[in-house]
Amino acid sequence: MTADLIPPWEKEDAFPEKPTDKEYGYIHRGKSVGCSREELIKKCGSRDDFSVIHLVWCPEWPRVTPAAKVAFLSDALYQRRGNQLSTTIQVGWFCLLIWGALSLLDGGRTRVWMLFVAISTGLIPLLMGYHGRRKLKGNRAYIMEEQLAVERYHAWVLSRRIVFTWVLLGAIATVFALQFFDFTKSASAAGLDKAAVWRGEWWRLLTGPLLHGNPMHFIFNASVLVGLGRLMEVLASRYHLALVFLISAMTGSIFSLFLLPNVTSVGASGGLLGLIGFLAVLGVKRKQTLPPGFARSMALNVAIIAAMGIFAYALIDNAAHLGGFLAGIVLGLCLIDSNDRCLPLMSSRKIQFAGTLALALTLGFAGFAMFRLLPH
Repeated sequence: MTADLIPPWEKEDAFPEKPTDKEYGYIHRGKSVGCSREELIKKCGSRDDFSVIHLVWCPEWPRVTPAAKVAFLSDALYQRRGNQLSTTIQVGWFCLLIWGALSLLDGGRTRVWMLFVAISTGLIPLLMGYHGRRKLKGNRAYIMEEQLAVERYHAWVLSRRIVFTWVLLGAIATVFALQFFDFTKSASAAGLDKAAVWRGEWWRLLTGPLLHGNPMHFIFNASVLVGLGRLMEVLASRYHLALVFLISAMTGSIFSLFLLPNVTSVGASGGLLGLIGFLAVLGVKRKQTLPPGFARSMALNVAIIAAMGIFAYALIDNAAHLGGFLAGIVLGLCLIDSNDRCLPLMSSRKIQFAGTLALALTLGFAGFAMFRLLPH
C-alpha cells in the first residue's frame, strides 16, 4: 500500500508527540493528564463509560498512541470491554422493560413510538451486547488485534477538530429554544405547512427542517447530528457536511410536499438521512480503507430508521426521510471519486465555496425562522 493510500489514523504522525513532564498519562477531553503506570492501568480498565480513555503515552512509544497498542494495558482493556458489554446488556434490559411497559399502558398515538423506542434502545442493544460477550470469550488475541484497528480509528476521529457541526447544532438549538413554550404555534409560524408553501411561502421548505416537535425529537436529532457531523467533517470535510445537509433537508421537504400534502412537518431528519446516505456511499467506495465495522454501522442506521418509519408511520414524515436519504446517496455518487482512495476526501475550491454558501444559507434560514417565532 502506497503512502497516499494508508488511512490517516494508521500513519506514524497520526497522533501528536507525547508530553515530556510525565512518563505515563492519557488524553481526556482534549487535555493531557499525567499519571503513574498503575493509575493509567486503573483508568483504562475503568467501568465509567463517560470517561473512556482512547489515547495514552508511555516510555515504550515516542508519540501519544491508542491504548489498545500498549501491551501492559491489554488486561485492563479486555476487562473494560467486558464491563462495557455488561453495561450495554443491563441498560438494554432496563429500556426494554420500561418502554415496553409504557407502550402497553398508553392507548394513544404514541404507543407505536414507545414500542419503537423499546426495540431501538432495548432489544437491539441487548442482542449486540450478548453477541459481543460471546465473541469476547473466543480467541482473545484475535479480539485484541481487531480492537486495535477499531480503537486507532476511533481515537483518530475523536481527536480531530470539528467546526461546522457545532455551528449547525447551535443554529438548530437556538431555534428550538424559541419553540419551547409553544410547539404548535411555532409549527404554524415556520413549519413545513404544505398549503402555505403552495400559497407562495417557499421558504418553509428550509425553515421546517430547523424546527422540532418536542424535546425528545430535538434531543434525538441533536445527538445524531453531532455523531454524523463529526464523521462528515473528519472523513470528508466541513464543506461536504454543510452542502449535503442543506440539499438533503430541502429535498426531504420537497418529497414531503408532494407525498404528504396534508401534514405540517418539522424536523432535521431529512438532512440527517442525507448524511447517512452520503456516508453509506463513502463506506462502499472506501471499503478497503475504512474499518470493517463502518459499513455495518451505516447499514444498521438505515435499518433502524426504516423500522422506525414502519412502526411509527403515523408520527414520522417518511417522505422527508426518503427524500433526504436519496439526496445523500446521489451526492455521494457525484462527489466521491471512486478512483481516489484517499481519506479525508479532497475538497476543491468549488466544494469549499458551495459548502460555505450552504452553511450561510442554513444560518440565514435559521435566523428567519427565529424572526417568525418571535412575538410580533
